Amino acid sequence: MKKRWFVAILTIGLLLCVMPLSALALSSDPITDSDGTIIGWEDLSTDLCSFDLSEEQTPVAVDPGTNAASGPAETDPAETDPAETDPAETDPVKGAADANSAKTAAAATTPFVEDLYADDPIPDLYADTPGSADGTGSDQAVCAINGKTYATLTEAIDDAADGAQIDLLQDIELSTGLEFHSKNLTISGGNTYTLTLEQYGMYAYQSDITFQDLTLTIHAAQHTHEHSAGNTANLITHSSKLHLSHVEFSLTPDQILGSGIFLEHDSDLYFEDNTNAEISGFAAEEASGIYAESYSEDGHGIWVTSSSLKVTDCGWYGMTIDPINLTLDNADVYFTGNGLYGYGGALGCYGVGSYGGTLTMISSTLTATNNPGGWYGYAVYAGVLDMDAASTLYATDSGGSGVGIGNSREDESHIRGRVICTGNGKADLYGATGGFVVHAQHDDATYEGNVTIESGAYLYARNNFGLSGLLNEWILNIESGATVIVDDNSQLGFANSFDARTAIKSGANVSANNNDVGIYNYAGGGDLAWATGFFLIEGGAHVTANNNASAGIYNTVYGNFSTPADDYFTIQSGADVSADRNEGYGIYNDGGVFTIENGANVSADNNKSFGIGNSLGTFIVATGANVSTDNNNSYGIYNTNSGTFTVERDVDLQVEHNKSSGIVNKKGATLTLLSGRVRYNTTSQDGGGLRNYATATLSDDVQLYNNHAEVSGDDIENGDGATITFGATGSDWALDGYPDCYHPIDGWYDDSDNTRWNAHAEAVADLHMVLVEPVTSYTNRLSLKAAHGPTGTLIVHKQTTGEQLVDDCDAEFTFVLTLDDETIDTVNDERYGVRFENGKATFTLKDGESKTIENLPVRMGYTITEQSKGGWLLARVDGDAEGKVPYRATAEIAFVNEKQTATGSLVVTKELAGELDADDADTVFNFMLMLDDNTITTADAEEYGVQFENGIASFSLKGGESITIANLPAGVGYTIAEVRQTGWTLQSVSGADTGVVPKNDTAEIVFTNLKNGTDIPDVPVVPTEPEEPTEPESPKTPETPEEPAEPDAPAQDETPGEEPAQDDTTVPAQPAETPAQDTTKADTLPQTGTTGWLAVVLMSFGFGLLACGWFFTRKQRAAKH
Repeated sequence: MKKRWFVAILTIGLLLCVMPLSALALSSDPITDSDGTIIGWEDLSTDLCSFDLSEEQTPVAVDPGTNAASGPAETDPAETDPAETDPAETDPVKGAADANSAKTAAAATTPFVEDLYADDPIPDLYADTPGSADGTGSDQAVCAINGKTYATLTEAIDDAADGAQIDLLQDIELSTGLEFHSKNLTISGGNTYTLTLEQYGMYAYQSDITFQDLTLTIHAAQHTHEHSAGNTANLITHSSKLHLSHVEFSLTPDQILGSGIFLEHDSDLYFEDNTNAEISGFAAEEASGIYAESYSEDGHGIWVTSSSLKVTDCGWYGMTIDPINLTLDNADVYFTGNGLYGYGGALGCYGVGSYGGTLTMISSTLTATNNPGGWYGYAVYAGVLDMDAASTLYATDSGGSGVGIGNSREDESHIRGRVICTGNGKADLYGATGGFVVHAQHDDATYEGNVTIESGAYLYARNNFGLSGLLNEWILNIESGATVIVDDNSQLGFANSFDARTAIKSGANVSANNNDVGIYNYAGGGDLAWATGFFLIEGGAHVTANNNASAGIYNTVYGNFSTPADDYFTIQSGADVSADRNEGYGIYNDGGVFTIENGANVSADNNKSFGIGNSLGTFIVATGANVSTDNNNSYGIYNTNSGTFTVERDVDLQVEHNKSSGIVNKKGATLTLLSGRVRYNTTSQDGGGLRNYATATLSDDVQLYNNHAEVSGDDIENGDGATITFGATGSDWALDGYPDCYHPIDGWYDDSDNTRWNAHAEAVADLHMVLVEPVTSYTNRLSLKAAHGPTGTLIVHKQTTGEQLVDDCDAEFTFVLTLDDETIDTVNDERYGVRFENGKATFTLKDGESKTIENLPVRMGYTITEQSKGGWLLARVDGDAEGKVPYRATAEIAFVNEKQTATGSLVVTKELAGELDADDADTVFNFMLMLDDNTITTADAEEYGVQFENGIASFSLKGGESITIANLPAGVGYTIAEVRQTGWTLQSVSGADTGVVPKNDTAEIVFTNLKNGTDIPDVPVVPTEPEEPTEPESPKTPETPEEPAEPDAPAQDETPGEEPAQDDTTVPAQPAETPAQDTTKADTLPQTGTTGWLAVVLMSFGFGLLACGWFFTRKQRAAKH
């Protein structure tokens, strides 16, 4: 027993010892030291004292020479403070230098030393420092480099190392100029001092010079360097850079010689960091404020960044840079008074000329105003202009053009901000300048401007003199959302010159109003190789060319061409273009190709001359276009000089109310008119609608009528030798009244000057109605009017007789007039006296009234009927109620009605026929009685035997029954209808089921119905009674099924819940009664085979019992032995 307890205790102890190691082995987190190194099992016995338990360590500096650790070096501020040093014993500059050397040495040997001195203030080396014997620290020192002072700025420049900064110690004024040879240095005034150069400016050669934090004043006309570009105040040459950084800069000449700043040979100029610069007065004939030339590579230029620059009163340009870039970034640049001598080189630039370079504007403003110049110059010229949406460019009141853009590198310009060009071209005597010019020159010095006015941009070119407000000589794209206003210019508003290409994109807005010509497109430029230009107004664009002195839109071939060029002017689908209220014409195509495409909307209305004109060229109005040319003082459309004018089918063309003919087609021209409306035009000559002197073709779809001419041919005048084709008049055409009538138009009639059309003269001799049939081609003199032939009149009278009551005087009778021509329709009764619809007119009359139907075409068939009215009998008709409209005469028809006081009755009887049975007598048949007098309404059946509502009564009858409807007004029309009864056929009706109630008599009507039998076909769709079904045979007793064979295994379980087939070969039991099983209950049966786990448990338990039994049996046997 003791052994057993000992073993148990030992086992428990072992388990308790092993458990911690087991837990450790199962942990997912490794053990690491302070620096993150993973510790293995072999390291668990490491001394814990070696671990770094602190949060951070203090850095230990090691002297590289001794490898000894040391802390940060300590420095006594008193040893380096110049204020605490005896000036007689220590040089302050040398002391500061030694201090700085000590710091440098410490930084080289001690980690983190630069952090220790980051906040150490720089000593004031020059405060109250007395002079020294060598003069370097005397009161004569004007500048210093790193603490070393100099008596002259020139000495400091000569002594300066690469990258040095010269600090001014006092204001300096020099009369000897400055020279920089291969220097890279900065001259700083410390925001205190001024540097003044008198008589001579500066010269920089292969140098990078920066002036900062000072006031720099140069009053000079030349620099001091010999054998270089003279007559300039400052020469920056050979890859030099001049920076003016936070400088108040002034540059003026002391005599009139050359330019202010001359940049050459890949040199650059920078105005930056809030510099304010002003250059003025370089007024020599060829002098500019800033001049640049002779560059061998790209990328050079002038930068104005966060600064301002003003250049004024220079003789040639304010700034002439060729071909470098000018970049304005958050800058304000101003030019005025430049170009005093009226020219500036090959093309000139009075303000800023960036030939071949790029003018970039970023959040900047450039103003060029009142630069006199010459007519061939520009206020602002740039090879490329690239400006953002926050920038504005003003070019105003200059002698030449406002803004010019064009370069020789095919670079694109993008305008996203605002460009204002007003009042330019004051010196233009030849009409060649523009407010805004996209310049092109195709020669050895090619300039081709390519400009895109982007969405949101704004170009404003108004009140300019010279040629135009906007002049495009090469490529101009106006994008969606851009706005271009070219109004109130002295000559042209928008000029597209010499085969240039202009595209006004969808959504763009262009206004060209109140100029001499609103939009002027040149076709051809004298060189057929360049004849590829166009003016395109895309769908969705909105363009106005209104109120101009000569024309709204003018498309022309340049004079050097003897034949039309391929240039074209196109208005695309969805575009809206107006050329209205111009003092001259609206649109004129003079030699080019002008197309108004499907869906475009174009108006040329209310112009003092013609609306649309075409000469020499081709004018096309495409299917689906919408064009109006109305209310012009001259022609609506004018086609002349071999021009071809075509209006395709389905065009909404409106040519109306023009004062000198709707359309004029002159000699040599061709007019094809396949659709449109030409109406209400007038002329004091011949041909109010169309005046043709050449070749004209009109289709049947053209509405050409109601025009008026004082001499001849109200609608068409075809001249001698001219050829015309025209179709028939429209069926819905009608004359518009004075001086004509309102009669419908029924054809073309002769309207010659001595035999004008007249269908209404009182004297027969004055009548003239000669019908002219449409012709395919007619060549001769012809004057036509769309009118009508002779007419006739019908008058309908109403009379009543008999004993009448007072109320009978107000009785209205309804008439229907039917014409043989069903196409006659009118919207009112103005033309005929009644309103026709499909050739029928309805009207009412009372006793003693008449209705006159006039202006009816003669020989037109007609029929007049009167609708029956209760209580009235049509006694007679005097005249022809049916006949033909008389020739220029009147047919009168009188309808006489007699008031009926007598009554009549109707008796309706129902009879049955066929093989009847007893139940047929109860079959009910329904009837409806309808009177012509719909005023008869009763509350019950007492008065008439039936109840009426609006002249209609319903009743029912069985076989052999009758009903009497009594006291009906004699003479009133009636109709009796039987409602179809299932199983019966209406065999016959005896008497009149439709007629007039007899006077003091009875009309009997018998309806006989035949019963549908087996030998009689069943007329109704639904049979009255179903056929008697035959006796069905008794169902056969199902045979007992044979013994089923052993079933094959199914290919697939029919019931999802069934268990798979078992390996049991036992034949299943046969069904007791029914041969087929009901499978609809399969889903409700419980599933089997789900208790397998219980079998396993029981089996295991059984094996356990067997094992126990075997163990105890063997133990007992052993005990016995």
